[in-house]
Amino acid sequence: MSEKYNYAIRPDAQPFDEIRIRIIPRYKESDISGDEWRISVLTEYMRKSKVVHSTTSGSSIEAAAGLLYGRLIEAQDNGKGYFGGDGIHCDQEGCSNKATVLLKIIKQFCVGGGNCGQEIKSHIDHYRCFCEDHKQRGDCDLEDNDENYQFVKNL
Repeated sequence: MSEKYNYAIRPDAQPFDEIRIRIIPRYKESDISGDEWRISVLTEYMRKSKVVHSTTSGSSIEAAAGLLYGRLIEAQDNGKGYFGGDGIHCDQEGCSNKATVLLKIIKQFCVGGGNCGQEIKSHIDHYRCFCEDHKQRGDCDLEDNDENYQFVKNL
């Protein structure tokens, strides 16, 4: 039977780790108005190298750039920005490498926006996965540091 792990949200997690704005060309054929190339602008919101949401913005890259922040907030409000780990990829922001180690968080703390620093008591164990490049966490962060992780297993 497969084990289930509760993957923790990383402090200061980003909803997406890449946003692309691309021009998509298409050829329009018409007997009435004639044939021509047209473009549309596609904005892709990515997480771990996969497109998780996309929007279109007419035919202007300037319009797409101007709409970007509003569309980003809209995507987050609609649940498109996922913050927790998936147990497959590295939990380091911006890394889409395959995870190689599973670590259990020893103590959780109130971190992020309010950053009160208080320990959070929980009866549920929380885990994070990292690749070989990011398994060393350092000693600076209150929660995300080498001393606050217990090795569980290699993946």
